[in-house]
Amino acid sequence: MADFLTLSPEVNSARMYAGGGPGSLSAAAAAWDELAAELWLAAASFESVCSGLADRWWQGPSSRMMAAQAARHTGWLAAAATQAEGAASQAQTMALAYEAAFAATVHPALVAANRALVAWLAGSNVFGQNTPAIAAAEAIYEQMWAQDVVAMLNYHAVASAVGARLRPWQQLLHELPRRLGGEHSDSTNTELANPSSTTTRITVPGASPVHAATLLPFIGRLLAARYAELNTAIGTNWFPGTTPEVVSYPATIGVLSGSLGAVDANQSIAIGQQMLHNEILAATASGQPVTVAGLSMGSMVIDRELAYLAIDPNAPPSSALTFVELAGPERGLAQTYLPVGTTIPIAGYTVGNAPESQYNTSVVYSQYDIWADPPDRPWNLLAGANALMGAAYFHDLTAYAAPQQAIEIAAVTSSLGGTTTTYMIPSPTLPLLLPLKQIGVPDWIVGGLNNVLKPLVDAGYSQYAPTAGPYFSHGNLVW
Repeated sequence: MADFLTLSPEVNSARMYAGGGPGSLSAAAAAWDELAAELWLAAASFESVCSGLADRWWQGPSSRMMAAQAARHTGWLAAAATQAEGAASQAQTMALAYEAAFAATVHPALVAANRALVAWLAGSNVFGQNTPAIAAAEAIYEQMWAQDVVAMLNYHAVASAVGARLRPWQQLLHELPRRLGGEHSDSTNTELANPSSTTTRITVPGASPVHAATLLPFIGRLLAARYAELNTAIGTNWFPGTTPEVVSYPATIGVLSGSLGAVDANQSIAIGQQMLHNEILAATASGQPVTVAGLSMGSMVIDRELAYLAIDPNAPPSSALTFVELAGPERGLAQTYLPVGTTIPIAGYTVGNAPESQYNTSVVYSQYDIWADPPDRPWNLLAGANALMGAAYFHDLTAYAAPQQAIEIAAVTSSLGGTTTTYMIPSPTLPLLLPLKQIGVPDWIVGGLNNVLKPLVDAGYSQYAPTAGPYFSHGNLVW
């Protein structure tokens, strides 16, 4: 593990602000793009010249041999151009990750001011009158520590993923003369076009604890470490055997994240969508199938990307991508109680619509999680209390959901050809009763209570009790 997890914000902030910035990464991305364009142009020109010779001036067996050899060279150039485009996308992803990490890192001046304030308060704390102020300043310092650690963890995750995917271009260039001399085969082109046989799983995290208030020392760092661990696990059981690559976007919801300076939800989602798009382009350039998994807020990022890909003429083919949205609050709580287009000012969040898509998408939620499976009859207070407990027990754990745990609820094929399949992870025991099981109450007592309370809770959901009265859908009361 990198050392930044244990380093103070004085060190982490100073390192980030002393860096050279994303300029070199952006320049590298531009250079790779230029190289890719030149390679594509060379491939097209070479193919045009050879085709012209074979069609008009050069006939016979030797012409066919030339055409076959030329096709190999053209294929190599095309594969190299594809790899150059992938490298450009990776460099741009790194630049965006740096900018996100820089924006999330506490300014060194704020850290220094906090330490100076604590020193002054401690020095003048003769009668203990400054003790509450010292505690408050230390809590802010712990929050700064956690904020820096999360920023660096996310940046490190992106950097590691990008580094693992880059091809050794020096080796390819060294072997180029021998290969162009006739010793390269179709397997060479396959290797260039498919540098890795491991399926990539791009993960899009939920809301970040980067600005969470820290009540006790080190709590912020523990939250940051757990968040980083969870992010690599998103979709790991839904897409087993895949390699995770985390999209490092701000994942904050304005002041509700615990800081006046936190990026609001719409901005976070927009940044996340741009970074996810770059990751998708880089991953699909290898020719291997790519999976994308988003948890909670990350599912909103996926929906915005699906909407963008639906109108993008250069979108990857439908066979290249598969998506899963886990515990999504937009398709759950938001679209139950708010019309599409409604804005929540305090969060800076605007409710989006479920997009039409050409890609197959799984929507997975845990039963009774208030974020993804809220009761649509809010006057059923028992169902509401149960759903709050469901969020505490199940929301993050949905990241580990597996297909064999799920029950298919619905499957809808869009006009673009993609099928969205909704799955539920059932909870036989009401979340409201799970604390009783944890403290050792006998199963027969918990089971008896469950049998009595479950019909009352289910009456709060139109999907379980369709004839139990009106319910909310998209902010409208349906009778």
